[in-house]
Amino acid sequence: MRRLIAWLTLLVMLIWGMSVPVSQAQTAPAVSVYSIWVRLSLRGYSQEEIESVLRNMDAKTVDDVKARLRRTVLSNLRLKKVRERFLAAREKGDLQDVVTSIETEIRFAGLENDPELKSLIQERFGIPIERL
Repeated sequence: MRRLIAWLTLLVMLIWGMSVPVSQAQTAPAVSVYSIWVRLSLRGYSQEEIESVLRNMDAKTVDDVKARLRRTVLSNLRLKKVRERFLAAREKGDLQDVVTSIETEIRFAGLENDPELKSLIQERFGIPIERL
């Protein structure tokens, strides 16, 4: 009888030991809204589609992400010397290159329909909005 109880006790302890995980469960890594926006824009999603995906997010958070993206676009355009290239353009092809690089930066940021960004570009670089 004692052997039976010992075996059952050992069996219960063995089953219990197998059911308890050795390590804690890993939590999913936190992903920022900014990185979600950038990933979606680089996959070709438009601004409306991205905003639709993020519709359950806090509006202030999404506005903060847009502000950060605007600063990033303006910084990239400054690094590309867009203003100098625009002022130095003598031919239609040169102007088209400048406009194309601006449109590309805007598209990569996923801010195609952002009037605030376009007015900032006009203000900082002197490029008319009609060209964008």
